[in-house]
Amino acid sequence: MILCIGIGNTNIRCAVGNSNSYTQAVEFMKEIPSGSEFIRFIEANFGAEIWGKLQGCSISSVVPAKNKMIVDALSKYNLPIQYVDITKGNIDFSKYKSRLGEDRIVCCQAAVAKHGTQTIVVDLGTATTINIVNKDSIFEGGVILTGLETGLKALTKNTAQLPLVDNLKNVKLIGTDTTEGLVSGAIMGTVCMIEGFINRIKHETNSDYTVILTGGNANKIMQYSNFKFIHEPSLLLEGLFMACE
Repeated sequence: MILCIGIGNTNIRCAVGNSNSYTQAVEFMKEIPSGSEFIRFIEANFGAEIWGKLQGCSISSVVPAKNKMIVDALSKYNLPIQYVDITKGNIDFSKYKSRLGEDRIVCCQAAVAKHGTQTIVVDLGTATTINIVNKDSIFEGGVILTGLETGLKALTKNTAQLPLVDNLKNVKLIGTDTTEGLVSGAIMGTVCMIEGFINRIKHETNSDYTVILTGGNANKIMQYSNFKFIHEPSLLLEGLFMACE
């Protein structure tokens, strides 16, 4: 039995089990301010007896401070920890010229393992990233965009008269009031942005791709998308299980 931990900017997502069968839990990062709170979160969701059943742990993090806090909290359980290693796995990342987010690495590796190369992985989280793996299993690079909810919050925070919007349902392409206009901008704007990038990537590379959607905001845009895709809601966790196994 393995504990997989995905530490994001907004949420922490954990799962216990193996790549074929697992149970997962998610919490806002702001609700996990300390290592002891993380341990309580794990025990509340998976049982206090879980520590004696675990064979190892796999971690992906885009928040270094939180990563250290959680690793320190786990140290008393003497669990072998598998960290993300860009040099191992099924993809050549050597063309990328700067540090690549661990979540992007893991999601691409899992997508290729499940669906093959020539893949575009669109991860809709705090940021929206578009990641391209070519037919030779080389990571070509990608795009980093403002996340759906991140952009909406920034817009309403930095304007005097635009209201906060919590409900992103009942989407209309053309809003008939300010709230509807904001919802359309967030949802349909994200859809059009992704569609535009996918079409341009296909045109400029003269290649077709399998498009994978993942991340917490993916389900908000799927019904409005006019491109073919495969939804993989737990791609990060599955990639962590694969790495550890």
